[in-house]
Amino acid sequence: MVRPELLHIDEGLLEMRLAAPWKRAGAMAVDLVALGGLSLLAGPVLGVLTGVTLASLGSRRVSDSRFWSLFRWVLIAIGVAVMILSGFFLIGRPIVRTTAFNMGRVATPPDVRSVVVPPSASNAELRRAIAVLETQVEALRTDNERIREFARGNSFINAAADFSSTLGLTFGWAGVYFTLFTAWLNGRTPGKMLFGTRVVRLDGRSLSAMDAFIRNGGYAAGLATGTLGFLRLLWDPNHQAIQDKIAGTVVVSIRSTADADTNQARQSRQDTGQE
Repeated sequence: MVRPELLHIDEGLLEMRLAAPWKRAGAMAVDLVALGGLSLLAGPVLGVLTGVTLASLGSRRVSDSRFWSLFRWVLIAIGVAVMILSGFFLIGRPIVRTTAFNMGRVATPPDVRSVVVPPSASNAELRRAIAVLETQVEALRTDNERIREFARGNSFINAAADFSSTLGLTFGWAGVYFTLFTAWLNGRTPGKMLFGTRVVRLDGRSLSAMDAFIRNGGYAAGLATGTLGFLRLLWDPNHQAIQDKIAGTVVVSIRSTADADTNQARQSRQDTGQE
């Protein structure tokens, strides 16, 4: 049955000014630049923050159901395990990916030369050509094994590293960034802080990490609609883009609200003085 209390909209939101589209676009541009900088960090760093994100998703009770009580502890356990595993891979490795700036040491490539055998070559010349080719093949095989060892490590660590990398790519820097910042900074990201905007829930409750994670999933839906889901904030009465519709949120202007409160307080003092 439809429960009206679940459709409740906090009356406090009715006094808040919605964030202008240009502010939201500017905040997103700043966040994308920040994401570009974070993407230069090594994979294990992303793994650690992915573990933090998983643990944060289960840190708050969002439902009284028995399933959620069990599922949240599973999330916390997986998050802690991913943090420990990724921290292990981070030991002794650079924080910044050297390949991002071409700072890695370039190994001397094997000496591979072309071998030309004329049609009238003797048996001795053919044997010499075959010997040169076999030497080059062995050198290439050795160099290939060296590259594999450098990139992947030994067999046991390799399996765990592949799992960590796959999990990190699944979440990605965008998922970690928008989930953690939005949850930890009470609906704000560095871009939103710069432009004075904030994400708030329609029911007035504080944003949880799960709310921020669900809202981040709306960005994928916006891209799947050819950015039309993002553009709907231009004609939606409450400036709700597709991620806001999915998460039940709106983006408000903090500075405008603060200015309005200040002006209202000043007007109240003036009215009191006149009386």
